[in-house]
Amino acid sequence: MQRKKKKTGNSDFRRVYENEKLHALLTVGTALASERETPKILDMIITLAQQNSGADGASVYLIEKVPQDSFGGTRPHHVSKLRFHKMINNSGIQVVPSLYLPIDNKSIAGYAAQSGRTVRIRDCYVIDKHHPFHFLREVDKNNGYRTKSILAVPIKTSKGKVLGVLQLVNKLRDKSKKRSQYRLGENEIIAFSEQDAHFVEAFAAHAAVALENAKLTQDIENLFESFVKASVTAIEARDPTTSGHSDRVAIMSVEFAKTLDGLNNGPFSSVTFSKEQVQEIRYAALLHDFGKIGVRENLLVKSKKLFPHELETLLMRLDGMKSLNESRLWRDTLQEIIARVSIGKTDNIEAELGAAILKINGFNQQIEQIRVGIMKANESQILDKDFNVKKLLEWIENASRNLGVKLVTEDEYQRLSIARGTLTSKERKEIESHVSHTFEFLRQIAWTDDLANVADIAHAHHEKMDGTGYPLGLKADKIPVQSRMMAIVDIYDALTAMDRPYKKSVDTLRALDILGMEANEGKVDKDLLKIFIEAQIFQSIVGHNGKRAS
Repeated sequence: MQRKKKKTGNSDFRRVYENEKLHALLTVGTALASERETPKILDMIITLAQQNSGADGASVYLIEKVPQDSFGGTRPHHVSKLRFHKMINNSGIQVVPSLYLPIDNKSIAGYAAQSGRTVRIRDCYVIDKHHPFHFLREVDKNNGYRTKSILAVPIKTSKGKVLGVLQLVNKLRDKSKKRSQYRLGENEIIAFSEQDAHFVEAFAAHAAVALENAKLTQDIENLFESFVKASVTAIEARDPTTSGHSDRVAIMSVEFAKTLDGLNNGPFSSVTFSKEQVQEIRYAALLHDFGKIGVRENLLVKSKKLFPHELETLLMRLDGMKSLNESRLWRDTLQEIIARVSIGKTDNIEAELGAAILKINGFNQQIEQIRVGIMKANESQILDKDFNVKKLLEWIENASRNLGVKLVTEDEYQRLSIARGTLTSKERKEIESHVSHTFEFLRQIAWTDDLANVADIAHAHHEKMDGTGYPLGLKADKIPVQSRMMAIVDIYDALTAMDRPYKKSVDTLRALDILGMEANEGKVDKDLLKIFIEAQIFQSIVGHNGKRAS
């Protein structure tokens, strides 16, 4: 018996075709899985779809909520529409579709989006009457193009939600043929096959996963961004005097990081920051003061060394001392005059009254001088060299001793003796605790891997190169470079900000001089400060909201 020969031609061709498509899908899936930015995903979708389907052109639409005006002045509502994002065309014809398409039966893409079904048309100029959609020939006429075969595939998630539409036009009979700008002949265009439709549907499923992942990534970023903005608002509500400080520190820190990333020589030439690391620095800078929420408000806004009620008590004591001294002098003078009059001595009474007035005025003048000295000692100073507060207080003590009264208590004396700023050592430790509060707060957040160091960067921004900083007392090699950068910009902004109640602002040159002194004393990174000055990082906040010294 003679065996029948197997027909292998078609099956071999089908096997090769299926292998090619499978390989293409694997390639597409791998490529799309590694991308998280929607614009790049869309580029990949239309490019890979066109290449693997043999289409002359491809375009992609995504469903978006578009604001729609309402009647009667009510708030606008949103309507879902297909938004055209991008197209490519081998023939070099630049077809520009409408930016938005309604999701309805009037257009092929709109129908695919509304129904969730694939649309495959052999010739869009000859559409069966039972189809609800139609093709706008005006688009071809305006662009000198002939659209014939169309394959419109909805981009659907695994749950059936339509995200957009991938539309391919004019499958080429010979896709290997090179073309320049010319009109395709109808004989060069063939219909998309059922296999093409299945392939593009599988392709669109990959695209849907990639777009969902990109949206999830964007949603997470938006969530973090809104959380950070809300946190900064909370910080500034707690301490309105530092309004804008967090934003300015973030702007300068980001600019600092970008500058370091671009260096080709010097001690930081090997330091690089990825886009994600720059964002990490930005978040750390925006949230570096969040722990102030846990600090008493009267300390955050303390503008003088003595609290208002303490200064009022001290000044009232001075006024009381003036009144007491005056009453004593008048009492003693009158008693002496009465005693003399009682024995008939009435001469020199006016002279004695005049002498009493001179003593009272002299005492009052000294009290006034002490009051002026106290008011000056009560002011904040940026550096202990601004004026000699110790010498001033010694003068007050001597004046008090000469008057025979104790005008300033030991606690008041200690507060007025503060060499820099307005805080006692106990109060300063409470303010400094905000860094630990910040760290404890930030480390509770489930940061993504790209933002894992936010808490550590913010935690170290008050550390000093010589180990005298807080809260950990880290030395240079243990302080992250991001924190060292932030320390410089934080000090600069604090010095030049005009809205701090506890100090006067200084101009840029003075601020850089002070930072230079800090660097020479081993407090801030001298090499980083040099870059900060040479690159004029501080110029990045010019025009930013918030009053500043120039």
